[in-house]
Amino acid sequence: MKQTAAPVSDDGLKLSAWLPYRLFLVAAQVARPLESFYSETFGLSQAGWRILAVIAERDAANASEIGRACALDPFAVSRGIGQLADLGFAVRRPGKTDRRFAAVSITRSGRIAFNRIAALGSAIEARLLSRLSESERTALDSTLTRLEGESARIDAGGWRALLDDAATP
Repeated sequence: MKQTAAPVSDDGLKLSAWLPYRLFLVAAQVARPLESFYSETFGLSQAGWRILAVIAERDAANASEIGRACALDPFAVSRGIGQLADLGFAVRRPGKTDRRFAAVSITRSGRIAFNRIAALGSAIEARLLSRLSESERTALDSTLTRLEGESARIDAGGWRALLDDAATP
C-alpha cells in the first residue's frame, strides 16, 4: 500500500494536513462539550474525569497504573486523585503489601457521576459513528488500533530514533 505523508510547504509540513494534528482536532472538538458538562455539573477537571473513568473500569488502581492508563504525569495524577477524593468520588486505601502505594477506588457517588458523564460521552461517540457505514467503522477501528501501536513505538523510541530513521535511506 502506498504511503502518503502530509503535504510539505517550503517552510515545513502543513499543519492542517498533518495526521496527528487532524486526530487532535477531532478529539479536542468533541471533548470540549463533554469537558464543559463534567466541569459545570461535577466540578471535575480533565485529569479528574480521566482518572474517574479509569477507576470506574477497575476494582482499584494505584497512582502509577492510573498515570499509565491516562497518560498523565505523577503530579497531575496526584492532583486528580485529590480532587476525586475531595468530591467524594474516590477513596484511597493503603496497599495490602506496601502501604506507600495506595489503591484508589470509585465510590457510589463517583459511579453515579461517571455514569452520567459516560452517557454523554456515548452520545457523542454515537453521533460521530453515525456518519460512517458499518464497513467504515470496522476499518476505522482497525486503523486506529494500528496507529495506537505505532504511536506507542514512536513514543517509546523518542525523537532521536525518529531522526535516525529519517537519516537511513
